[in-house]
Amino acid sequence: MDSFEFINYMIDPLTHEQMNLLYKANDVKYDKCNLYYDVIKTLNKLIVDTYLGDEYISNEEQKIEHYNWCFNTVIENFKKEKILFGNIDDLKDYFFFFYDELFYKDKHKNIEKIDNLPELSFKFYRLKSRSDMDIMIELYKLFEKSLNEKIKNRV
Repeated sequence: MDSFEFINYMIDPLTHEQMNLLYKANDVKYDKCNLYYDVIKTLNKLIVDTYLGDEYISNEEQKIEHYNWCFNTVIENFKKEKILFGNIDDLKDYFFFFYDELFYKDKHKNIEKIDNLPELSFKFYRLKSRSDMDIMIELYKLFEKSLNEKIKNRV
């Protein structure tokens, strides 16, 4: 792939028709996109609101402990709403690496960066680049793998 093709892949928006074909080919559903959007937004808010700062959470073990508490709390809160997640290991790992790079290691704690993920990925009708769509489909599949079978058919 030359640099021109790469730039197109990264920034040129797909058409609505192309997006609809990709949604259909990957069995992406509108209601589930809304659910996954809500999960990420809830996790973002909890991580930001409960983070005590670098002076209190200064080592890797404390970051992992904070993240795990936030992630598990979100899963439990959705469970109270009858949204059950089963095997969450891959999803939990994906988000840990995301928050570790864009939040925990970032001295400035730029909240905009982490808030972009649900906006860019799971806003169903927002025109996406091919790169955005690839990320969204990967993350969608991780959520699908984690969502309890009983819930999959209801949402």
